[in-house]
This record gives sequence, C-alpha cells and structure tokens, in this order.
Amino acid sequence: MHPFCIYGAGIVASSIYTALKNTYNCIPTAFLISETGGNPSEIDGIPVRLLSEWSVSDSSMFYLVAVPEPHHSEIARSLGQKSIDSGQIVFIDNCLENKIMGKFYSQASRFGTAQQILDPVSPGVEVFQAKSQMDKPLQNCVSGPEYVCPIQVGTALAGEVLLDRRDDEGDNISSKNRNYCELTAGYYAWKHSHADYKGLCHYRRIFDIDDSQMQKLLERKGEWDVILPYPSVHYPDISRQHSRYVNESDWSAMLQALKETAPEYYDEFDCVFQGKYFYNFNMLIARRKVFDDYCSFLFSVLGRTEELTTPKGWERADRFAGYLGENLTTLYFMANRDRLKIIHAGKIWLT
Repeated sequence: MHPFCIYGAGIVASSIYTALKNTYNCIPTAFLISETGGNPSEIDGIPVRLLSEWSVSDSSMFYLVAVPEPHHSEIARSLGQKSIDSGQIVFIDNCLENKIMGKFYSQASRFGTAQQILDPVSPGVEVFQAKSQMDKPLQNCVSGPEYVCPIQVGTALAGEVLLDRRDDEGDNISSKNRNYCELTAGYYAWKHSHADYKGLCHYRRIFDIDDSQMQKLLERKGEWDVILPYPSVHYPDISRQHSRYVNESDWSAMLQALKETAPEYYDEFDCVFQGKYFYNFNMLIARRKVFDDYCSFLFSVLGRTEELTTPKGWERADRFAGYLGENLTTLYFMANRDRLKIIHAGKIWLT
C-alpha cells in the first residue's frame, strides 16, 4: 500500500479516514488543508497540515481528496501548483464515497446498510425534496427517482410559485424557512402526507437509492423502520460539532428546550454527544409512525427553542433551526438505535 495523505479535515475527510482505518487498516500520513480557519489541528492523533507548508518529497505518495465535489477542481489546481502529478490524486466523488462508507458500515456491528438491497415504485412512499427560488443553479441536475416529490419551500416568503406542491398549504411553517431551511418541507410531510413511508431530502442531496431499489425496500418493509444517510465521523466526538454553525446562546436555549419538552432525550444527550457519529443534512426516509414521532419531537424542541433565544427565533433569518435540527436528528435516532431498525444508504451530492 502506497503512503497517502487525505486532503480535507471536515466531515467527509474524517469519515473516509475512519472507514479506511477500520476496513483496510490504512492510516494516512497527514490531513492537508488550504487554510486553518475552523479546522482542527489533528484528527485522531494525526496532524492536520497546511498545504502551503507541505513538503512534496515522496513521489510514491497518493493524495485522497475528501471534500464535497464542488471544491474538487479548485483543489486539483492547488495540488498541481505543488507539482503533484495528477496520477497521484484520487478524488472521492459521490460514488466512491458511498462504496467506501457502505463497506465500513456493512461491517460495523451497531449499524446496518441499505447498500446490500438491490418495477415502478409503490405510492406508499413520498420523499419530499426541498427546493426554493434561492437555490443556486445545478450543473449536473438530473431527474430524480419517481418516489422523490419536489416541494417548494419558503413559499410564503417567495415572490413566485415554482412548483405545484408547496410548503405554505394548510398547517405550515413556510414563513420560517429562513431559519428552518428544508425542515419546513419536513413539517409539511408530517402534517399533510399520509404515505406509509415519508421522507425528506435536499435540492442538492438525494439518497443513492433508485426506483427499483426502493421497490425492493418496500417489499421488505418489515425489515426496516428508517433509512438514514451514512453518519459522518468526528474526532474526538460530536460534542463540538455545533460550534461551527450555532452560537452558544442558541445551543444553551436548545438544551433548555430539550429539558422542558423531551426530558427522556435530555437524559440521553451526554451519552450520544460523547460519541463520534453524526447525522447531517436532515435527510431520512421512515415509516409513517416513526417519521411523525420524530417530527413531533423535533418541532416541539425547536418551537420552544425559538421562544428562549435572544432575539426570538421568529425575529431572525440565520438558519439556526436547520442546524439545530441536524443535532436533534442525531440525538433522536442514536437514542433509539436499539428500538428502531435503522439501515443506511449513500447520498448523491448534486453540483
């Protein structure tokens, strides 16, 4: 095995590192980054080094680029400027990331995997894909699976109607979209969808599950309660993950809201957040009863958090509730991992 470095120090890099270490016993020499801002100084005892200070002395060294795909071309230029040959660079794209993480999680005793489960889809599933007029154009925009239902989010704030399905219908929180992000679509699914299985994804991120695979999953519905994206892995644990996006006063307000509205989950908090696994992106597909229970928990905590923040949640527009939602999603499903049949799938990052 050639020596290698991992370019990146975020959730993709630490997750790929963990998979390679535990599946293949491969350890990188270092993690490389372009700038120090917000990055750790080490990951699991392995140094995080600036590329500008990196000495390219080993021609056998490989460089695994483990960052979101939109940054790949920029990083290729940076590595080229260090006279690193393109043949030494391996880009971890959606497909390769899903294969690596699928291999790891299929062997991890605490997690299952949807990748082992290989024809139109039953109407018993609706996975809502949040889209808005604020979305950036996508270069590789492809038609999603039939079971994915595009829904316009933030419609109450928009100047135009983009889609037939909108989050401002009936009981809704559409006007809170600037704080809740894609979760206003999750609220819509909770209140308005009666499908046997309901879910949520993002205009830039969908599950790597096609229609035929989903049909097989529905035929084996007694074997699973929820599909989640492969969790990212963090060092030393996930307790400080929120600090990149949420200020401490909002975090304290959420903890107080959790203690008041869901004390059984508050009691699980320390145990879960001392672990390494984190569910990003507010993505899931779940049995209706599970989805609705999760939403009841999630929106109760977030609603009370809005009341406790300064300024109040409804006086702001900074996406704090969406970020807190990822933490609460992690808490809910990690706390219930022994009760629920959880399987995992890769995601496709649309760019």
